[in-house]
Amino acid sequence: MTEEVVAAPAELAESSGGTISRLLMRLGLGKNSKQASVIGVLLMVAITWLPSLLLCLNSGSAFAGSLQVPFFGDYISSARFLVVVPILILSDLVTRKWSLKTVKHFLHDHIAPDDAAKYNAIAVKTFQLRDASAIALGLLLLALAYSPVWVDIVLAVHCTNWQVVSTAGHSVLSAAGQWNAYVSQPLFRFVLLDWLWGYLLWANLLFKVSRFPLRVSATHPDCVGGLGFIAVGQSYFAFAAFAMSIGVCSFVAQTVLETHTNLQAYSNLGIVFVALVLLLFLGPLLVFTPLLIKTRREAVFTFGSLCHQVNSLFATTWIESHRDNGQAVSPNLISSSEPSTVTDLNSSFLNIQNMKPVVFGKETLVTFIAAVALPAIPLIATVIPLKELLKELAKALT
Repeated sequence: MTEEVVAAPAELAESSGGTISRLLMRLGLGKNSKQASVIGVLLMVAITWLPSLLLCLNSGSAFAGSLQVPFFGDYISSARFLVVVPILILSDLVTRKWSLKTVKHFLHDHIAPDDAAKYNAIAVKTFQLRDASAIALGLLLLALAYSPVWVDIVLAVHCTNWQVVSTAGHSVLSAAGQWNAYVSQPLFRFVLLDWLWGYLLWANLLFKVSRFPLRVSATHPDCVGGLGFIAVGQSYFAFAAFAMSIGVCSFVAQTVLETHTNLQAYSNLGIVFVALVLLLFLGPLLVFTPLLIKTRREAVFTFGSLCHQVNSLFATTWIESHRDNGQAVSPNLISSSEPSTVTDLNSSFLNIQNMKPVVFGKETLVTFIAAVALPAIPLIATVIPLKELLKELAKALT
């Protein structure tokens, strides 16, 4: 396997971060992807949240008064612009790094030399699509195209809020509402669509990799054929799951406050959301399940036969032959390497027996559940005492 094959996707992936950081680096506003991402977060907050705040302060709709939902009472918008968007932008720094590590590890340990060029082409194409400016522009246009629908939804809500003012008996968008509808919300949707596009490409790459005749070891101590590194890289998407949970929890909190409904009425929504998050982030890893099942099934026969032969030979050599000679055991057994060989072989077979049908384990599952559950703790604490809630959560995660 040539160094060029390994270096190509590495160089491509390391040369750029997310879409926003790449744009800022091209404009000379960041020396590297990390610096550009931080600047991107600050700029997004300055563009999406700060102008609406200033406009609301000027119009008197920032604080509670005659409005049912003032600017500072809109938890959904604040959560989106101050938390969700920054996390999604910054998380790309981590997920990109570990995605690259996963790609290189596949190439180094699990892709046959004859398939290296084909694998490299698929990996490079994936990162090129992720970084394509034309696709980013298309996503931005799509985010903008939804703005009229957003305006209709805002105006249809029977609730006085900072985004709407009444003129001649008709509801129209306020200055802050117009900025939110045509600038802030489209940028939020763009960040969300851009992240989703990148993740779908990653899931598609995992699917294509699973179609290769991967070199896996049935006796590997990770009990998933040596593919446990995939779950390690995937677990860093928990940052995105955390951001999604914040968005959903802010929506629930806003709805409960406005409609005075019982929080327990949203318990089913919480269960469905957790299930969808696990399906979104762990579902793509199931493409390796057929390979693991096949590898285990075949190894049980091949290594089982080998273990049987070796153990039988060991018994014949050290037990049955000496029993015929009237000896309990030969003194040479202690200095022999055969007992160690039998033990190692039996241990390898136990690894085969313990092989799992999925590449992720309890740790990965707990990581995503915790990422989803943490933002919900303040909400649930309004119904269940915090101390009792933390105890129950600890029991569920252990």
